[in-house]
Amino acid sequence: MTTQSWHSIASGKPYLVTGAVTSLDQFLGDAEFTIDGEGGPVVVRGHGVPLEGPADGVVRFHEKSEVGGKDVRVWHVCAEDRGFVAESVAAF
Repeated sequence: MTTQSWHSIASGKPYLVTGAVTSLDQFLGDAEFTIDGEGGPVVVRGHGVPLEGPADGVVRFHEKSEVGGKDVRVWHVCAEDRGFVAESVAAF
């Protein structure tokens, strides 16, 4: 039996992406990244697409569950002075 541990993620709060990330392109397509969460590292897996227009320089990343590949949440990932950050956003 597989168990999944859920982490509390605050919507609208930017989380620092950890690891060897050098380009926003690393978030495009099927990908995974790790954020510095409240209770420790959190791995985010899913699929990213570039946003265009006013949000140029942002990747919209759809996090998927490990079991069944269902949508979990949507992230906006961008580069800031301190590195790459991912922010959970409401998607209606």
